[in-house]
Amino acid sequence: MSRGARRTGGSRRRLSRASPVRSPMLRPVKTTILIVGEGQQTEPNYFRELKLEDNVTAKFSLTIKKGHGRSPEGVIEEALKYKQQAENRSEYYDEVWCVLDVEGPDKRESLEKAMAVAQQNDITLCLSNPCFEVWLLAHFVRQSRAYNDCDSVIVQLNSHWQKLCGQNYRKSDEHIYSRVSSLTITAIKNAKLVREIDHCDIINTADANSSTEVYKLVIYLISSES
Repeated sequence: MSRGARRTGGSRRRLSRASPVRSPMLRPVKTTILIVGEGQQTEPNYFRELKLEDNVTAKFSLTIKKGHGRSPEGVIEEALKYKQQAENRSEYYDEVWCVLDVEGPDKRESLEKAMAVAQQNDITLCLSNPCFEVWLLAHFVRQSRAYNDCDSVIVQLNSHWQKLCGQNYRKSDEHIYSRVSSLTITAIKNAKLVREIDHCDIINTADANSSTEVYKLVIYLISSES
């Protein structure tokens, strides 16, 4: 073949190197939870701050609603209403929790009805006896003594709150969680010991004055385990 002859197929075609196909980044599916507190301020304020914790936002999508200070039955009704409103928008909660106070015997009938309706509708109850402030008190002390009412709990809570926060405890405080968040592990330990050791012979928290189940919900939310 002469030097000037053209080779058959001699022209070279530059092959472009294909870009690697990247799998789309899939965001982890978060558990959607509706939490309805009996109080209009304290419980919603507490959980609205707690939901901002990294461990919580990584795993959960929380919706916090007020219970409008009604009876235990009324709180369950509110939770069912919020649940239905979400479903009407084609949105669904994986779990529904209601945070309730036991308070005095005058509320027992309403509480028992609320417990029955909650069980029928797969709603998890989180009781505090006599009130949510027992959970806040657990941040400071392990206390299983009985209280006549919520005001008597707050009296003891204030003695610790003033030392830590430099002010009296207020139900309307929007920063309740952040003020005591450094003591959350202590609160879990104290509340767990009270409920499972000090009142171990009492099945229903409604009969265990004083005690609280809030530690169960908090452990669930802040745990770093997937």
